[in-house]
Amino acid sequence: MGHSEAPAQRLSHLDGARTLFAVWIVCHHMAPREPTSCLDAMMVRVDVGVEFFILLSGFLTHHLHKDKDILASCGSFFAYFTRRIFRCLLATYVGMTLCALTQLLGGFEVCTPKTLSCFFLMKTWIDPTPNCPNMPSWFVVSLLPCWFLYPWLRLLLLKTTSARQCLCFCALAWLLAIGPQFSMLLWQQNWLSWNQLIYTWFWPPALVPDFVLGCCVAGMVHHNPPTAQVSWLGDFAMIVLLCACMLVPVPEPPADWAGPEQWRPGHYVAWEQLFARLSAPFLGVFLYCTYNGGSLMTRLLSHRTLVSLGRYTLEVYLLQMPLHDFFLWTRAPGAEGLWRGLPWTSEVFWFYLLLLLAACVFFVEILAEPLNQRVKSLSAAWARGRGKPAEALRSHRDQDLARPYTTDPGTDPIAELVSKEMKTTGTQTTESSFARSQGKEEEEEPNRAWKRFSKSTDAKNPEQTQRIEALSAQTAKAPSRIAGDTPVPEPKGPQRTSSFAR
Repeated sequence: MGHSEAPAQRLSHLDGARTLFAVWIVCHHMAPREPTSCLDAMMVRVDVGVEFFILLSGFLTHHLHKDKDILASCGSFFAYFTRRIFRCLLATYVGMTLCALTQLLGGFEVCTPKTLSCFFLMKTWIDPTPNCPNMPSWFVVSLLPCWFLYPWLRLLLLKTTSARQCLCFCALAWLLAIGPQFSMLLWQQNWLSWNQLIYTWFWPPALVPDFVLGCCVAGMVHHNPPTAQVSWLGDFAMIVLLCACMLVPVPEPPADWAGPEQWRPGHYVAWEQLFARLSAPFLGVFLYCTYNGGSLMTRLLSHRTLVSLGRYTLEVYLLQMPLHDFFLWTRAPGAEGLWRGLPWTSEVFWFYLLLLLAACVFFVEILAEPLNQRVKSLSAAWARGRGKPAEALRSHRDQDLARPYTTDPGTDPIAELVSKEMKTTGTQTTESSFARSQGKEEEEEPNRAWKRFSKSTDAKNPEQTQRIEALSAQTAKAPSRIAGDTPVPEPKGPQRTSSFAR
């Protein structure tokens, strides 16, 4: 099935959704827990937002790159992978460096093998516990293998011929995502322990099926784009999911629970261990059915403010921890009573959130995006200079085979000598002057060059003259040698004899 390289449609409502889900994640990590509110249960279920981001990454990756031959050459693959990871790694390393610096100034031990493995992005593969200097960096590490494997997944999705096949792949990907957790629940007839949970959620290979699910949803859109009449299904799926997040009671953690004590109570306990993967079908329906817009939620999410802030959600997610660590220094009184302290109240949190958004906008516009555009242009230029793809090589080969027969000076010794003589005497010849019959005037110039060449060789080297005459006789008997043993086509009209053969 052919795929045209048309520019991908801009899905502005997904930018607005990214803004709200990013604020949800920041509120889960940083919002004060007192006083209680009706949104406390929703704050616990932040993994629904993480699941949305991993599905959205797969959806947008296939939406933007389905028509690009990423594996055409090493250069094209390098350019694709560089564009995907540069801005993420830049924000990750900036956040990790700032967090390590604030911990060092706070008296914590930072120069450890664990910190070094975090900077090399290897710690999450060995120990998935999210305790690097910049804790949210575990999500970026989990996305790297997904982006690396996508070019081969793209080839598989392009071989599908219908939306039904993509739907089957969606079901298979979701079963692979939730399967390990559900299988262990059935095997041990009990909820997962903390150690089991981190390997089914924080370990990088664990999120690959979720990313594949997002790509398969984009494949369904590619084969069978939804109409505006079904967009209400996306609204309905999202409303049901949000109501479940707010109304389903949060379980109490057991006495032997080994999870981090500073996390919100009930997080990753009992049925909360499956909440993120159970939300994946609802999020997939939302992504598919709202593709063409037309629903109420799509119009709300397409508000200009939400869409504009959607450009900075990556930095909001990765830089929330360094700014929070800075605010830790301001909570206690100090400066010999001159500073009364800044307790973590709701008003301080909202000030922190506004400052975080402003810092991320400044970071992106001044540093991250200019560098990202520079890297994109350099990688694209490098990819264009790395040889020709197989299609281009075949095209050039077909053009060479389609050319009419002409004498090739590089395949015959007589032609080389005559060509050298013509260059020394200032005579210029082209392929067209030997391939076309345009009258006697065009013949005279090569003939005069040949006579001058013959006289010079007769006077200088008689043996060379005899050898040339012998080669000329052989050439006249077997003219196919000039074209590299390629038969000469029969002329259809009047054609003059090549001066090399006379």
